[in-house]
Amino acid sequence: MTFIRTLCLSLLLLTSVHGVARADDSLTVKTDLRPGALSAHGDWTAALDFDLGVTKELWSQPERTSFRRYLNWRLGTRGTVAADPDLNTHALTADGGLTTAINLYRPARVELGSKPGEYRTVEEGFNYGRTSLSLLGGYEADQRFDNRNITAGVELGYALTENQGLKSLVPSLFVGYDLVFADRSELNRTLGVDNDTTGRLRVFGSWKVAVGQWLPAPLDALDAHLDLRYYLSNSVAKEVRRADKDDAVYVAGALSYSFRDSPLFGFVNAVFVRVADGRIPPVTDDATTVTIGLALWER
Repeated sequence: MTFIRTLCLSLLLLTSVHGVARADDSLTVKTDLRPGALSAHGDWTAALDFDLGVTKELWSQPERTSFRRYLNWRLGTRGTVAADPDLNTHALTADGGLTTAINLYRPARVELGSKPGEYRTVEEGFNYGRTSLSLLGGYEADQRFDNRNITAGVELGYALTENQGLKSLVPSLFVGYDLVFADRSELNRTLGVDNDTTGRLRVFGSWKVAVGQWLPAPLDALDAHLDLRYYLSNSVAKEVRRADKDDAVYVAGALSYSFRDSPLFGFVNAVFVRVADGRIPPVTDDATTVTIGLALWER
């Protein structure tokens, strides 16, 4: 209940910040709410995926600058809340950090042609995505708050900013290393070991493929998503390694149908189905889950 109250307060805060964001182009508010039904171990439960955040641009070069560089900070919270927490393999997180990034982008250079209204391309442009370096700190927990950690670390990332054509086959990649300070660990208590500070490597890969670009209308609004995550902890007790809890793998595939130009009922941006296997630490139990839901008020 504590986390649900915190989530409600976060929604109220983001609503108030949204009014400020309208007057400040450097402030961006993200809201992504996905209610639905989640199944695991043959049981079904109501669930809500959420991703809420505020990003502030501290410094940047002009928008269409070649290899544009910028610096921003972000505060956010994300995760899944399920009516039956035993079926939930997603962690709840609240984090913030500083990110510096470079857009691997160069605009095309165009000149006037010999006739009025005619233009010719002198130099082709390109867009190969974005690289980033982030300093991050946060708090993570399973839904019952039996296992919860304070984290601090660094992350190197590459993000694809276009997903048309063959570019969609190129993954976005993030590699990070965190110091993990156990606030409470039911896992360690069960195994009879003391809570300690550990290190954790994490490697994320994701693909977003606009499969609808190869299909006729109305199937042109279909998108496919693939999410791969790997976590490996070091400096953990031998009891944790013997229990095979020092690493974790999470794999998820999703298919969504987007109402891009006109949200359904004015607030439903998409419908989706997701199949996932594994767990996201500090959740300790693996499971295969199926989620069917709606994407609401995406921005």
